[in-house]
Amino acid sequence: MAWRPNAQLIEGELDNTTPGKVTGWMRFRGLKKKVTFDLNGNFHRDIRGAKVRLTGAGSAHHEATEEEASEYMRGFALCQTGNVGDMTAGLPPADYVKYPYFEWYGDRNGRVVLELDPENIEILTPPIPACESDPIDRQEQENLMTNFMTGLVDAMNDQVAKAKKSKQNKEQN
Repeated sequence: MAWRPNAQLIEGELDNTTPGKVTGWMRFRGLKKKVTFDLNGNFHRDIRGAKVRLTGAGSAHHEATEEEASEYMRGFALCQTGNVGDMTAGLPPADYVKYPYFEWYGDRNGRVVLELDPENIEILTPPIPACESDPIDRQEQENLMTNFMTGLVDAMNDQVAKAKKSKQNKEQN
């Protein structure tokens, strides 16, 4: 399960010029303000150390109404903090997928994924040469997914426990 606001993305920029950090902003249909990013981690080797511009299908000409976009984006944090997942333009060396894929694990929204077409990404600054950096650690990525899934299960268990307690309280009254 992931939040996938592909259809709502209008534009944005992500910056990995500081090692171990991804910062930036994005605009989405359904949100009046820009979403800012302050994530821990790096892009994949194809764009590591670069600044990229993303564009999406979230223009006013998209088939979803503004009300539908607002409903989909309800609860989406305007400040995305957490950890970088897989972030790649899909260029050689393709360590993950061969198309633009931007994933992060937000502290407030959990896993978020944007899957874009190649024409929806522009590399604004040169990346570190791929030969000068190691691929993203797949075990680390698996740990991020495991932690995300564990958090989902814990949240579901908390909801079940609250519902049971509420039912017991009603039966006692």
